[in-house]
Amino acid sequence: MLKLRVLIVTMALLMLMSAASATTFHGDEARTGNFTANSTILPIVAWKTELTGLVGASPIYSNGHIYVANWYGWGEWSPGLYSLNASSGIIEWRNANITGASSVAANGEVLIVGNLSGHLYYVNASNGRIEKSILLETSPSWWGIASSPLIYNDSVYVTTFSSGTLWKLDLEGNVLWNHTTGGEISHYTSPAAYNGLIFFAGNESGVHKLFAIHENGTIAWEFPVDGKITNSPSIGYGKIFVATEKKLYAVNFYGSEAWNVSFNGSMSTAAVAYGRVFIGSSNGKLYCFNATTGEELWNFTANGKIDSSPAVAGGVVYFATNTPEGTIYALDAFTGKALWYYRLKPPEGSYYNIMSSPFVAEDKLYIGTDSGFIYCFDSKGKINVSVILSPINVSVVVNGKEYEVREDTALGALMKALNYTTEDAEVWFEVTLDDSCYESYGSFFVTSIMGLTTKSVGDSWIYWSIWNETSLLSVGANLYYLKDGERIYYGYGDGNSLENCSVVLEIDASVKPVEISNISVSSAKLGGNATAWVSVEVWEKGLFVVVVSGLNEKGDYIAGVSTFYVGGEKSLEVPVLLHVPQRNSAGSYELYAGVYRFDEYPEKLLFLYGPVSCEVSK
Repeated sequence: MLKLRVLIVTMALLMLMSAASATTFHGDEARTGNFTANSTILPIVAWKTELTGLVGASPIYSNGHIYVANWYGWGEWSPGLYSLNASSGIIEWRNANITGASSVAANGEVLIVGNLSGHLYYVNASNGRIEKSILLETSPSWWGIASSPLIYNDSVYVTTFSSGTLWKLDLEGNVLWNHTTGGEISHYTSPAAYNGLIFFAGNESGVHKLFAIHENGTIAWEFPVDGKITNSPSIGYGKIFVATEKKLYAVNFYGSEAWNVSFNGSMSTAAVAYGRVFIGSSNGKLYCFNATTGEELWNFTANGKIDSSPAVAGGVVYFATNTPEGTIYALDAFTGKALWYYRLKPPEGSYYNIMSSPFVAEDKLYIGTDSGFIYCFDSKGKINVSVILSPINVSVVVNGKEYEVREDTALGALMKALNYTTEDAEVWFEVTLDDSCYESYGSFFVTSIMGLTTKSVGDSWIYWSIWNETSLLSVGANLYYLKDGERIYYGYGDGNSLENCSVVLEIDASVKPVEISNISVSSAKLGGNATAWVSVEVWEKGLFVVVVSGLNEKGDYIAGVSTFYVGGEKSLEVPVLLHVPQRNSAGSYELYAGVYRFDEYPEKLLFLYGPVSCEVSK
């Protein structure tokens, strides 16, 4: 009976914890990273707003607003603590005196945030005015207070790194007490709380420990760890999870070790949900462990170091990578399968790392980046992709079997569209097919796109349907052939109309009868000629024109034209003679090849390939 009572109390506490207002870093006072979402969040950018500088802090949602600070930027930048409208991304106010990597804690009309100067600020949420300033970190160096404040039982807790100190303040900004461990700790580690205890990282004479302290300032217990704690404690299932550069620890609520595993820890704070622990590592892997036993359930290799703390919502885990091509990922929380990614593509010489952690609210995901932008990703909306298709067979693998489908079909267009580029990113999403009806009808079902699967909602079914400009398609995606310039739609809804679909993938298809697969170019001398061999695949009978041309860095150009005729489907090498004028300058020329139908030249380009390099000497 006692065990049952303990179980009921524990479940009630966990329910209260998950229901708490998510107004602090990693979502709640236990830093679980466990958010609520009714739908899978997709690589649909609802808005993005440029703050400039680096946005390393995590955005915090509160009462329809997003609060976040930026810090250190290149060239001209606008430092500050910002308030943005959560629906539109419009900047509502900026306080230029507050900057850094500390994430805001919101308490009604009061925001509490650390600053590079070492001060903790209490800020009016309506206008950004500083109501109170308290100097806590007397050796701020480059970081100041990068710890994210915690509001728990009407008190404020925050750590300062230079002396490993936990501070307790009231909601008016008065210091109530502090506990100093003496040694330096991680600049970014933040306290967490659960059931009357505050958990924080400390350093006593070079011995790094996880501390549990009562709300009155007396130490409950200390747990030594192997090296500096690199992240913030997170709490769930009767355990506290912390990482060092060597290990991930699970510590029982009363201070004994539950388990540990070898681990390359980073700033990434573990998310705790579904009986699992999700955490990023410095070796570029996101891990999922059994919270009770420490058994590794799966891991996913990303494109670089993970400092971002994962957010879990609706069975999906979201995180980002701290690499020059910072990437936001969405994975199935139960299998580790990638659902989509959004990879930033910086201009040459720039670095778009992502240290910020995602925050989920109102079925949207908010995250900062080193491009200086805040992004808001939505769970509904439209994605438009343009694809170039050829009337060729391509392979798809369904349930471990390989099939041949035509690229110029609705399915071929979908498989091409799953990897596309925007003005600042490369985007990829998963597609899952079902071949259960292939033997009988020769067609596939599209069962999942971006993690959205067929499901029952009340008396209706929600699934992916396929449409052209006039109607719902009556055949399978691999049996519907596209015309050049045709637009098709994959809609996620009840199948009655596109307007009823919460998500629409709009694909504009260009079906090309010819394709250039390669160009090889000889070198040349001024006043002489170079020869370009253009590898062409043709699926249409007729006369065609190939043009090869290009410039060097001074604007000098070389060019050549060839015509050819084919009687049907064929692969051939088309030679193009390029004259190099004597007046040109030597050096490297970037060349492109274009192919046209003879009667459409030069108005309608069918296919463009390049660039390739041609070296010209004197």
